[in-house]
Amino acid sequence: MNPWCVVRSHAHAEAKACNHLQRQGFAVYYPKFLRRRSHARKVDWIPSPLFPRYLFVQIDFEKSRWLSIYSTIGVANLICFGDRPQSLPGEIVAEL
Repeated sequence: MNPWCVVRSHAHAEAKACNHLQRQGFAVYYPKFLRRRSHARKVDWIPSPLFPRYLFVQIDFEKSRWLSIYSTIGVANLICFGDRPQSLPGEIVAEL
C-alpha cells in the first residue's frame, strides 16, 4: 500500500486542492465534520474541514509524478522531511 502524505493548501482552498489532486489521479482524504452556524436567527449545519488547510494524499513514489503536487491549484506545499514528503502510517488515516 502507498504511504499517505500531508498536503498544506492555501487558505480556504482545501476543496479546490482536493478536486485538482483527484483529477490528477491521486487518492485524497479530506476529513470534514458538520459545524453549527448561527446567523440572523437562523441555525444551519455546514460541512467544515476537520484540519483547516490540511488534507492527506496517497503517493506512489515509484510510479506517480508526485512532484506535480507542488504546482497543483490550491496546494501551498507538501509537508516534507528533507527532500521527500514525510509519510504517515496508514493506521492514522484509517482511524480518522
